Amino acid sequence: MDQEVFLMDVNEAIKSRRTVREFKDTHVPDDIILEILETVKWSPSPVNSQPWKFIIIRNKDTLKKLKAYAKYGGHLLEAPMAIAVVVTHIEGFHWYNEIQENKYAGAVVAANLMLAAWEKGIGTGWVSIERDKVNTILQIPEGNTVITIMPIGYPVHVEPHAEDDRKPLDWMVFAEQYGERFPRLAESKVKEKWKK
Repeated sequence: MDQEVFLMDVNEAIKSRRTVREFKDTHVPDDIILEILETVKWSPSPVNSQPWKFIIIRNKDTLKKLKAYAKYGGHLLEAPMAIAVVVTHIEGFHWYNEIQENKYAGAVVAANLMLAAWEKGIGTGWVSIERDKVNTILQIPEGNTVITIMPIGYPVHVEPHAEDDRKPLDWMVFAEQYGERFPRLAESKVKEKWKK
């Protein structure tokens, strides 16, 4: 992938997207970041609450502090920048907050962020974090939380998916309740690595 803007359909974007851990030492322009965020703000959310905020992080000292609370996030230091996805309370709908629906909405907006970036040739990835520590570093107000820090940048190399990178669909789809295969699938048709 190069840095030229190109268009792809949703199917292609989802199937070709890869988590990127090696980045070129190239600045991602602010206008491109804002275009990506302009797209992802249209993500669905409960009662159209849009319970998310984004923090653009380019400061290497800050990224180093955040990396200390991301056990498998060493590549945060390899990226030219990162975006913190923050979720807020859903105003006026107490029940949604009780069931933490805002966090799921945040996961949706983060997934869309990955796809919107990928469409522009920019790599990202989900980094799991110790949220309480990261909230303190980024001075997140009480009641809000960072759900992920996503490194952002142009990938050095993109390895295409292998044919067997994903479990077969009929091994993950059930009818009516968990465990009843839809459609019925003979175990002999499932590769050993997915029989877990």
